[in-house]
Amino acid sequence: MARHYLLPEKGNFYKANLHCHSTFSDGRLTPEQLKEAYMAKGYSIIAFTDHNKLVPHNELSDENFLSITGVEIDYNDYNDEKYPKGWAQIPVYHINFFSKDKDRTEFIPFERVYSFDAVQKTIDDANKAGFLCQYNHPRWSYQTIRDFENLRGLFSFEIFNFGCETEMHNGWGDYEYDHYMRCGGKAAAVATDDTHFFCQDFNSPYIDCFGGYTMIKAPSLKYEDVLGAMESMECYASTGAEIYSLYLDDNEEGQPVKLHIECSPCHSVSVLSDVRETRIVRSFKDDITVVDVELKPDYKSFRVECMTLDHKRAFSRGFFREEFN
Repeated sequence: MARHYLLPEKGNFYKANLHCHSTFSDGRLTPEQLKEAYMAKGYSIIAFTDHNKLVPHNELSDENFLSITGVEIDYNDYNDEKYPKGWAQIPVYHINFFSKDKDRTEFIPFERVYSFDAVQKTIDDANKAGFLCQYNHPRWSYQTIRDFENLRGLFSFEIFNFGCETEMHNGWGDYEYDHYMRCGGKAAAVATDDTHFFCQDFNSPYIDCFGGYTMIKAPSLKYEDVLGAMESMECYASTGAEIYSLYLDDNEEGQPVKLHIECSPCHSVSVLSDVRETRIVRSFKDDITVVDVELKPDYKSFRVECMTLDHKRAFSRGFFREEFN
């Protein structure tokens, strides 16, 4: 009987913020201050993704902390006739690019035009040049599903952006992620802070830090190991719950349909698939830590959510049947 590990059996989980802005663009904290604050909260990784500036911060990396070299590129649909209220009304693409070369200081040449074709070409060219690509905050971006449903070549898709949720209550992207999956899109689900620290107060209820994170399972904290794990989508998104183990066993007919989930204490564990029916195990308190679910043999795709009574959630990426054939 074959076993398919959906998260690696071996390795270590590292807590990461994969969307962060510093004083190198419009953030209020220096990279050094961000490292100190996030390490105090148990983080091991920050991807510094300042707006339109690819700046390595390798001097911050050590045996307990990794700085990922990245950049957030924005494409804005400036059109006064369609959007007379200007920037507050226009749709935008915001894409994070993470460099496999930690020392890289320049992004690739690209056409900064608001169009699907221009963005897709940038993603294609960036992949060839050694970048991993992440699609950010669809609701905050005022985008429709038609804007992103056919994007391909993404490493990840923001299922939750804490900064957008704190600022405007539009940081969720779970429905959008499910639609992307139904259209055949394959990408890791990530949760991020999109840190700017506009409130300038760590005790403020409006702080945009420490609310959404990604757990990456990698052999070590070395740059190449972490970027390799990211590229293989060996991670999950969280707002507070945790997934410890996730694997799929074949049934007696050799079909991979027996799903095993181990998580931190939760009150519900859901398996959402490509149909409306959801397999869900629930309790009246946070006492569920192990769940075994039998998937229908004809499933096409599924993902897992674990949730606590106070609505802290963990999200696996979407998995497709074709991956196990």
